[in-house]
Amino acid sequence: MLIFLEYLRPEYAPMIKTDCIHFPLDRPCRPQKERGITCAACRDYVPVRSSRKKHSDILIVKIGAMGDVLRSTFLLPGIKAKYPAARIHWIVAPQSTAILEGNPYLHRIIPMNRAVFDILAADVFERVINLDLSPESLSLATLAMGKKTGFYLDSRRRIVCSNAAARHWLEMSALDDKKKANIRTYQYWMANITGLPRADYEIYTPLAKQSVATAAVFARQNRLRGKIVVGINPGAGNRWRLKKWTDEGYAEIIRRLIKRGNKVLLLGGPEEKGLIAKLVRRSGGKAISTGTQNSLHDFFAFLNLCDTLVAGDTLAMHAALGLKKKVVAIFGPTSSVEIEMYGRGEKVVSPASCACCYRPSCTVQPDCMQLIHPDAVWSAIERVEQ
Repeated sequence: MLIFLEYLRPEYAPMIKTDCIHFPLDRPCRPQKERGITCAACRDYVPVRSSRKKHSDILIVKIGAMGDVLRSTFLLPGIKAKYPAARIHWIVAPQSTAILEGNPYLHRIIPMNRAVFDILAADVFERVINLDLSPESLSLATLAMGKKTGFYLDSRRRIVCSNAAARHWLEMSALDDKKKANIRTYQYWMANITGLPRADYEIYTPLAKQSVATAAVFARQNRLRGKIVVGINPGAGNRWRLKKWTDEGYAEIIRRLIKRGNKVLLLGGPEEKGLIAKLVRRSGGKAISTGTQNSLHDFFAFLNLCDTLVAGDTLAMHAALGLKKKVVAIFGPTSSVEIEMYGRGEKVVSPASCACCYRPSCTVQPDCMQLIHPDAVWSAIERVEQ
C-alpha cells in the first residue's frame, strides 16, 4: 500500500520531464527509444518555455464567421507594433484560411482541425488572445498555454473576461438591451480588449496575384476601363437571411445605376446563384454577373474592380472596406454602430423600432429590411460618391 501511495504523490510526475520540447507526450522520446536514456541523465532536455530566445509567440483564436475573421485583421498591425519581436499565430476555421493568406503580420495560420490540439499541447505562448465566445473558441483558449487576453473558461465553466472591455462585450453579446445601447464600433471594443492604444488600423483584404490577373481579363472582356463600376452584393448567406435587402430594392438601384451610365457588377456565392440570375434578367442583361462559384481570392479580386459597393452587413462589405472602396451598407437586424466605415462609406439603417434585434428570421410584416426604400439607398450612393 505504501508503494502504491508513493506513485500517487504529485511529486512523482517531475521524474519525467514532460515539459521538454523533445517529449511527444504520449510515447517515449527519441533519446529514450534509441539510446535508453532517462530524463535524469539526459543532456538534451530543453524546456518549452526557454526554447525560443529571439522571439515570443502570440496566439489569436478567432474562428467565427468569415466577415468577423476578416474585420478582425485590423488588430494585427497594432499587435505587431506593441510586440515587435513576436510571431503571431491564428487559429481559424478551415474555410476561412484564405482570408488570412498573404497577411504580412502573420507567422502561421492554424486551421481548426485535429492537429490544432497537437500544437496547443506542444507550444507555450507569450499571450493567448481569444475574441470569440463560441464553445470551440473558449475551449481552445482555455487549453492554450499562455497569458490569456479576452475570454476563457474557469474550472466551473464560467467565462473569465480579461478586462472591463471584455466584460462589456460579453454583456452586449448576452443582453439585447446592452447591444442596442452600444455606441462604439467593433474595432473600438476589440482594440480595448486586446490592449491596443488605437482602433483605427485598417482591415487587410488579401489580393492574390493570379486572382488579380483573372479579374483583369474579366474587366477587359466587359469593357470596364474608364467606367464607374458599382458592385452589388445582394445576398446575405444562409445563416442571416434577414440581413438581405429586397430583390425589388436592388433591381431598382441597378436600373438607376445603368440609366446614369454605370457598369454594374453582381457579386455573390453559390447561395445567390438564382438571385443574381434574376437581377441580370431584370436589368435586361445589362448588369454583369461575376459568377457564383469563385474562390474567395477571386471574389476579392472581382470586388477590387469596383469603385463603390452596395451591400448588406456581409463579408463583401468588410472586404470592400479593406480594399478602401466606397461602401453603402444596408442594416436591419444587426448593429450599424459596430461597423467602422473608415470615412469611406454611408450607412442606410432601417427605420423599424425593432431593428438591431439579431434575429435570423422574423414574423413582423413588413420586416425591417422591407421598410428601407430605394430612395434612401440611392441618396446614400450619391453622398458617398461626392
